[in-house]
Amino acid sequence: MWALLVTLLAAAPASGHPPLSFEEAQAEAAKSALPASLARAVEARRVWDARLPALAANPTLSVIPGRRAQPDGPGFEVTVAVEQPLFLSDLAGAQRDAARAETRALEKEAVAALVERRLEVARAWLTLWAAQQAAASAAHEAALAETLRKSMAEALALGGATRLEVAEAEGFEAEARLSHLSRDAEVTQARLALAVLLGRPPGAPLTAAEALPVVALPPAAEEPRWLARAGELPAAEARRLLGAAERARAVEVRAARGWQVTLGAQGVREYYGGLSGLLTVGVTPPVFDSGQRERGALLASAERLDGEAQEAAVRAAAELAQAFHEREHTDAQLTLVEKSLVPAAEEAARLADVLLRAGQSTLPDVLRARRARAAANARLAFARGEASLAAARLHLLLSALP
Repeated sequence: MWALLVTLLAAAPASGHPPLSFEEAQAEAAKSALPASLARAVEARRVWDARLPALAANPTLSVIPGRRAQPDGPGFEVTVAVEQPLFLSDLAGAQRDAARAETRALEKEAVAALVERRLEVARAWLTLWAAQQAAASAAHEAALAETLRKSMAEALALGGATRLEVAEAEGFEAEARLSHLSRDAEVTQARLALAVLLGRPPGAPLTAAEALPVVALPPAAEEPRWLARAGELPAAEARRLLGAAERARAVEVRAARGWQVTLGAQGVREYYGGLSGLLTVGVTPPVFDSGQRERGALLASAERLDGEAQEAAVRAAAELAQAFHEREHTDAQLTLVEKSLVPAAEEAARLADVLLRAGQSTLPDVLRARRARAAANARLAFARGEASLAAARLHLLLSALP
């Protein structure tokens, strides 16, 4: 799973301000502040885990100089001693195990943060794409409304239209321009949201490329098999690994309070010039303090994290099930809009124009048909964005499974 995070640290888009593709946005998501900092944190933990020593305690070197008064005259003496504590409970091994458990949990947290950021970026990019498409459609409708208004004004001058029809055409043009302004505001809002997620300055030009993402998805028949593995998603797995790390730390605390043997050696220069050496052995049994205070807190935290992991697994299964459902639902919705709503609206608008020129329809009929066409085209843009988002979301969740 860690390979997922490493492989996504790809190069950023080239200089200049070309449209940002979905794939480039996903690559930038890995370089944004939080995922990138977590990646650096994991690498730092790995480096320092490899530097853990074989012995869990440092030696103690002591020098004791002195001057002894004797009947035959004072003399200088010095004692040099070195002591090395040894833990029979294998504290060094417990420290390495705890460090590895903490690093595994941090790795999974980093992957979970990256998956969440990629989901947020996918949603923001596709929202911007849909807003751009809707704005382009609104601009086209505004241009058509302007053309219609000019035609009505010319017809009025020639006596072929009434003042009421001109007023209706002017109102339709104003409505179309207001719709265009509203769509432009949606584009700005979506652009800012995407810029924040990618860590770009708010004023930087940012547009979504025309091409929608194409992702590989499993057939619907495989849904039960994937749902059975939902508990392995990073967000749920991270909580479980955090609980395991707490238990490993509790073992480390217990080992730090276990049986301890201190081996030492002393060299003494006596006041009269003689030299002597001593070996010392000390034993510290865990009679009273075995780390009860720290271990209690760590084990209690582990139990709490176990509960959080179980609930996170249930939420992950629900999220994955929802993703499968949204894929099916948005595909059906897009099919209906593409094959029924938009063609019907386009045909109605075309026929209304034809009938108006033939004198068999009125301007309000044309305006109603054009409003319906504009709404259908905007609905198509958002339906395409929603379908692509559902597919991308499902793809990202499944890709996060080991």
